[in-house]
Amino acid sequence: MIVIPDIHGRSFWKDAVKGKENEEIIFLGDYLDPYTGREDITKEDALENFKEIIEFKKAHPDNVTLLIGNHDCTYAISKNICMCRTDMKNFETIEKVFNDNRELFTFGIVKEIDGINYVFSHAGLHKVYAQLVFGKRKAPNVKVAIKKFNEAYQNNDMEVLKKLMFVSSYRGGWGPIGSIVWADVREWINSEEYKNTYQIFGHTGAKDCLITEKFAMLDCKRAFIFDNGKIYELDGSLATVHLLNEL
Repeated sequence: MIVIPDIHGRSFWKDAVKGKENEEIIFLGDYLDPYTGREDITKEDALENFKEIIEFKKAHPDNVTLLIGNHDCTYAISKNICMCRTDMKNFETIEKVFNDNRELFTFGIVKEIDGINYVFSHAGLHKVYAQLVFGKRKAPNVKVAIKKFNEAYQNNDMEVLKKLMFVSSYRGGWGPIGSIVWADVREWINSEEYKNTYQIFGHTGAKDCLITEKFAMLDCKRAFIFDNGKIYELDGSLATVHLLNEL
């Protein structure tokens, strides 16, 4: 599987999938809102790049997965979820692209390998967050929770979707914990998690990937390969483990 972290208008995904179009490919979300001034990408460039990703998904519907990030929620669900570098000039156009292609997007997928659930989402799914969202004394298991989020998006269930606004103090919010599109990587260090589960996400930009025993944060402007529970660089070498204080 090829894993493509946060795009934000970047085109590195094209080289990553070239010649591998029929392999399983997963985008971790955040397709728009480039870092204007820090990178030579205009919002118009990002919009065209996003449209290319949509067409790529349509050309390969069975093996390409498009996840939803916090920036995507702005256009696809509500401005209340995320207003950061939002493209107000092209807002209506982007909103329409999301609305016209709602069935192409999802919040997460789970791959079970040797008894371990590998969860792919934009920012990671905290057990405590799932419990808060679904109002149970006991959090639903991770497969059920992911399914519930995906169904909520397809059904436009705002009772669930409005809770995507949960943002912790790590991101300047006041929520008890970050949502599946907002959780900061620092929240994962000492958090209570699902047993037999490994989380793979992007969202928290860093100089390099951060790979630990319970999660992998891959938002570092390049794609990776996920194979049988391990994460590799595109050249086939095992991805280097970095500590949080190194990033």
